[in-house]
Amino acid sequence: MPPIRGQEAEGPVIQTVVGERRTRKVADAMPSIASGVDATLILDSIVEAIIVFDPETFRIGEVNRGAVDLLGRPRDELVGQSILDVLRSPDAARLASLIAPLAADGSDVTTVMLDYLAADRSSIAVEVVLQPIELAGGTRVIVAIARDIRDRIETQVRLQRLAEAEHSRAAELNAVIRAMGEAVVVCAKDGTITLTNPAAESLFPDVDEESYADILAQLQDADGIAPALGTLGGPVELRTVADPERWVELATYPVHSGSTLTLTADETIVVMRDVTEARRREAVRETFIGVLSHELRTPVTTIFGGAKLLARPTSTLDEETRQGIFRDIYEEAERLQRLVEDVVALNRFGEDVGEVGREPVLLQRLLPRVVASEDGRWPGVTFQLRVASGLPAVAADPTYVEQVVRNLLTNAAKYGWIDAVVIIEAERGQGEVVVRVLDHGPGFPIEERDRLFELFYRSPGTAATAGGAGIGLFVCARLVRAMGGRIWAAPRETGGAEFGFALPELEE
Repeated sequence: MPPIRGQEAEGPVIQTVVGERRTRKVADAMPSIASGVDATLILDSIVEAIIVFDPETFRIGEVNRGAVDLLGRPRDELVGQSILDVLRSPDAARLASLIAPLAADGSDVTTVMLDYLAADRSSIAVEVVLQPIELAGGTRVIVAIARDIRDRIETQVRLQRLAEAEHSRAAELNAVIRAMGEAVVVCAKDGTITLTNPAAESLFPDVDEESYADILAQLQDADGIAPALGTLGGPVELRTVADPERWVELATYPVHSGSTLTLTADETIVVMRDVTEARRREAVRETFIGVLSHELRTPVTTIFGGAKLLARPTSTLDEETRQGIFRDIYEEAERLQRLVEDVVALNRFGEDVGEVGREPVLLQRLLPRVVASEDGRWPGVTFQLRVASGLPAVAADPTYVEQVVRNLLTNAAKYGWIDAVVIIEAERGQGEVVVRVLDHGPGFPIEERDRLFELFYRSPGTAATAGGAGIGLFVCARLVRAMGGRIWAAPRETGGAEFGFALPELEE
């Protein structure tokens, strides 16, 4: 898909392609978040349904493939439409009240249950995370990330109906509860646990809970937000007492007797699930969006501002100034290109060994070309290439090997001292070819060597000396492992750091 672009006219413009190439002008929509960046590709790599809209006009500026599939509507029908038109009437008014504080004070994020309307006007229950993002130029948009929860609601409603049935169906209810992956506990009116499933028994394996109070005792609830028995409450997420890094979601569903005159519940179904991993993924996703928007802001602003200066018909800029602006645009565009390459690799490949790259690659030919290219980007850095003779071909993908080498050279150049020397060595190992990138920078503590390849991690000792998104080394590790190789980092005894990787020799 083509990138989202902006251009000067009566207002910001979004260009998308759906089927035939058609340009849709959307007043007051998102500004150009990524001149030269395929933002649609980034959005489409996320499985949840994403809708980006203006917080004042509610007009949709962009949607991803997940939203198109969920709503059953084509992209060109959704873009430009008000997001209130894809909601049930009560939810439309509710969304407007939720957006006001997000647009006013930039609140971080809020989560809400809504009903989307499909193309056939049927209702789709979704859990929506609303997050404001400020783009280049100060424009603020709202990103709505929706997850289809119809199956979960249907299961919970079915469970509640089963619990309200006659006691003769207790065996069926028990079978359903025991088969559920979520922890389910049935409590009597006085809080005594009368039924539990294996998932609930394993939720707190070291504690023998006999009542609802015993369950609450395992959770941190200083604000008293846990729902009471006999009420339809939650879900709420609470930390556990034993491990503050662990989170448990808790909800209650009252089971009334058959009489419509009875207002109190005879029993309450308590549904719990461990949401620690889900929260971690949500945190990574929010960090990803935040880092991406931050990393895009500077280059987009530079490119946009430089292009406006050069486009003035009555410009009086001298040639040296014009060349300087061209140089800034080129450097920032290259920075954007590398960021996009990293993001694409981030979403395309996993950690499986041998997942990609079975071509013969001669590193003795690839390395000089890459080093020469990087040498022009870092005038204050001296690159020294040392390649052993007779290196065998490796089994890899040349494009991704080049991306790994460029990222490692950029990392060494950024954190090296003034007039730094970066040494690149390539030699034959045991059934593999080993490449090392050595610098004389500040280095890092030995205990950080594995964490350096984590997504978004930046060493506290060097993070303030150079900018970055904390993506490059993670992408290097993912690509090398996907090509069947290995990667490492180590502090040098003489000062500085060593980053290296090894790729397997190509079998004859």
